[in-house]
Amino acid sequence: MDLLRPTARRPERPGPHAESALPPEVREIPVGVRRAAAWSWRLIVVVVAAAGILWALGQVMSLLVPVLVAILLAALLSPLVGILARHTPLGRGLASLVVLLGTILVVAGMITVAGQQFTAQFSSIQSKAVSGFEQLVSYATSTLRLDPSMLERAQTELLQRLQANSETIARGALTGVETIGTTLTGLVICLFALFFLLKDGAAIWRWVVGLLPPAARIPTHEAFRRGWKALSAYVRTQIVVAAINGTGIGIGVAALGLGSYAVPVFLLVFLFSFIPLIGAIVSGAIAVLLVLVLKSWVFALVMVGIVLAVHFIEADVLHPFMMGRAVSLHPLGVILGVALGAETAGIAGALFAIPLIAFLNATLLQLVGRDPSPELGHDSRTASMLVSGARRLAGARPIAGVRRLARARRAGRTHPGA
Repeated sequence: MDLLRPTARRPERPGPHAESALPPEVREIPVGVRRAAAWSWRLIVVVVAAAGILWALGQVMSLLVPVLVAILLAALLSPLVGILARHTPLGRGLASLVVLLGTILVVAGMITVAGQQFTAQFSSIQSKAVSGFEQLVSYATSTLRLDPSMLERAQTELLQRLQANSETIARGALTGVETIGTTLTGLVICLFALFFLLKDGAAIWRWVVGLLPPAARIPTHEAFRRGWKALSAYVRTQIVVAAINGTGIGIGVAALGLGSYAVPVFLLVFLFSFIPLIGAIVSGAIAVLLVLVLKSWVFALVMVGIVLAVHFIEADVLHPFMMGRAVSLHPLGVILGVALGAETAGIAGALFAIPLIAFLNATLLQLVGRDPSPELGHDSRTASMLVSGARRLAGARPIAGVRRLARARRAGRTHPGA
């Protein structure tokens, strides 16, 4: 019986008869060059397709960015919605609404408190900034022996350049007004998308998977679960890390005698911490400059030490411990991902590069058979729903055909298309 079983054969290499069937001008080209050419045009097609996709995404960036922000927030808030839906009388929709409103109130409260404190101290910051600039000019003329007339000419030239570019500045202000309008529109889109992702995220995903061929649905769903876990772990970790960074630097600012600026500095560092690498540098520099303007260069050096200590603890102790195996990204991948994202889509690209890489890394590992999260197991409930949906779809076609044929016969036609 074993002799009757078909045996798998290895693909045979083309023999001399296959080579002789080729045109003479093709036979003259070495096989290696032909293979390189075949790979080359296929790679060109892939690159062109990828460039086309990036161009198309760039055209809808004002819509894409709010949706991506909503996805990140949904990954963070979905566990809270599940807890409320399971342990309270609230349904999934009401639980999603409560979580959404609570998030809005927390964010609005933080921004309001920071804005009030900054507004109350704005005149002091302005006066101390002018005083600090005058001290810098005095130091440059007395200690560095710079010519005062040269500094005056530089100030005069700067004022002339500002006056000459007043129209450009005015157009920039109008652009800023348009940007505010675009931001408000994006905020509304983000909130609506976040609500429906929290409420109907599982149903939306099942609909998306249902568009795939039946054989690809369950593997795609399992890969997506791994990617979603990595994305959720990344977002939760970034929230905690950003809070720790903001708290540490805010405490440092308060310890240096600037307690009234602790909350604005906390909020600033918290928001910038979501931009990998770049955000830490920018937020730390702003905190140091604030201390330099309001205090002295000695306190500014102390602030530099505080910023470095906070970021060292975050990067080398907390971040690897909290990320764990769910988001195992090499530092080189992080740097290249942020650089590529910033080059492709600016700040938005730098913000979403690492979450996207974390999601794709876990998804692709599952697809190639290297399960990054074996503790998840298999989602048998969703798998049975996907399989039963495919069976219902397959069984509906012949039934619908029989019904059409019966209606055609009752109408006196021989076949439905007659």
